[in-house]
Amino acid sequence: MTLRNAEQLERELKDAFKNRALIYWAIYDELRTELGAEQAKTLLSRAIRRRGEAAGDALFRGTPADPVAIGQRFLDVSPADGRLFPTKVTRDEKGGMHIHVQVCPLKEAWEEAGLPAADMATICKIAGHFDNGVFENRGVKFSADTWTEGKPGCCHLHLERA
Repeated sequence: MTLRNAEQLERELKDAFKNRALIYWAIYDELRTELGAEQAKTLLSRAIRRRGEAAGDALFRGTPADPVAIGQRFLDVSPADGRLFPTKVTRDEKGGMHIHVQVCPLKEAWEEAGLPAADMATICKIAGHFDNGVFENRGVKFSADTWTEGKPGCCHLHLERA
């Protein structure tokens, strides 16, 4: 594959992630109009989490229930060798791994669409349920801090010993 083709493929992949973000927003916006914000958040979060569970089942098959092993496996398959979701990774003295996503094409899409900060924080939290599905039930303790206004980067994923 030529460099030009690789760059085009990476652009197309980023555009696909941005499209996914805009689909999430469109679904949430429709649901909240029909059902109210709370029920819309609940339903869309549940559906996104379910998809994350299936992705996590496939991704972590055979991976030990260890925060670093789980985190490294996740980073190893990050799209475009991690360029779409650049991260800063730290480890703690208890064997935990903490992944701070610096840039996220989903968040970029919502910014480009002009969503107000409060709506962006809401849809980031909803979309973050994908990560809950991916990482929970893997034998490690998982938590995430999704983006909120004034916070740099995007989400922080925390993998710790169970």
